[in-house]
Amino acid sequence: RIPLIVYASHTDFEQTNIIEGQLGEGTGGVTEGAKRRVIMPLAASLADTGHVLGHELVHAFQYDIAAQDQDQPGLSGMDQLPLWMVEGMAEYLSIGPVDPHTAMWIRDASRDEKLPGIDRLDDPQLFPYRWGQALWAYIAGRWGDSTVGTVFKEAVAARSATTGIEQALLVSSEDLSRDWH
Repeated sequence: RIPLIVYASHTDFEQTNIIEGQLGEGTGGVTEGAKRRVIMPLAASLADTGHVLGHELVHAFQYDIAAQDQDQPGLSGMDQLPLWMVEGMAEYLSIGPVDPHTAMWIRDASRDEKLPGIDRLDDPQLFPYRWGQALWAYIAGRWGDSTVGTVFKEAVAARSATTGIEQALLVSSEDLSRDWH
């Protein structure tokens, strides 16, 4: 069971005292790995609330998968993965392979010949949610949806996105970048 704590508004959510630190306006929800709970506000629409809830539940499942591979107490393989892999997967599984927002990012970068390689996706100047979602959509489209879980499990076990990709897909991350582009 995963406890779900829902606030009536984003303002109430930002003032919560059950999460340490401050929550900004851009934070749609939080999944706590250690306490295995989801905390979020109701969004402006049911569709937005459903998207955030789906996104956060993916994180809850990610924590469960990572916990199964706990060979080193206190260290989670998921904590070693880049945001593009974790957040991109949550976006891909909550909104699907086609998203107009992500398509706009990809289209603009492609037009300007600025598509980043996988080795650059953890650059803080790049938004990990969109790029990660686009890469996961490509992987699932090429190798099938079940591959998403396989790549994630391999990455958690290896504590490396690159190693997880290479072991699960049997392709180098450089070749995957080139094919994705």
